[in-house]
Amino acid sequence: MRRRYERVVGAVMLAVGLQAAGVEAAGAPVAEAPFGLAWASKTDMPRPTLMDQEANVTAMIYFRGHPPATGTDTQEVVLDVCRDEGLQRVIWFSQILSVPERVDLYEQLLANGARGHGASRPGPYPRSVIWPTGVLLGVRDSPGRGEQIVMVSEGDGFSRCSDRHREEAGHSAVDHVAELFQPLASRPPRIRSQAPASLPNPSQR
Repeated sequence: MRRRYERVVGAVMLAVGLQAAGVEAAGAPVAEAPFGLAWASKTDMPRPTLMDQEANVTAMIYFRGHPPATGTDTQEVVLDVCRDEGLQRVIWFSQILSVPERVDLYEQLLANGARGHGASRPGPYPRSVIWPTGVLLGVRDSPGRGEQIVMVSEGDGFSRCSDRHREEAGHSAVDHVAELFQPLASRPPRIRSQAPASLPNPSQR
């Protein structure tokens, strides 16, 4: 079981962003994006399962089994590609877990985060923590099914992208992560059911 968790931990915790859910870490270093991706990239991402666009942000959505959403405990990965700044946010979702499974995986992620990034502090959402480097780890409920772990990593251009998103969409891009931790009944739809082929390539926006 430990190997199973370490595969997930190793893939997700590569990222060290400057921001997570609107919390800034001034002067923090920026490490590599997860899954071998590169911050600011607009083209070097696998073909997504679905895409969604709002204002200057295109969400590239990968369901389990479609790289980079691989690994035993992975359900979904979302890459947020900004029109001007390129890739600036990676969101990883675990599968729906029983409470004991969630506790085991969460502890592994916490331990690995402490080794790589130092002590964490309480995050902006219930049952969330954030490291000084800006990586966010949180838990959300799936009523009647279990719990789901969410990890968010952001690039150093995310603040500019979020400010532009506020100008164009009327709300900050940070709000999209906040919505993930709302009670299920109040979460707005996160994606539209459109095939990638029906939407322009984000590098052309």
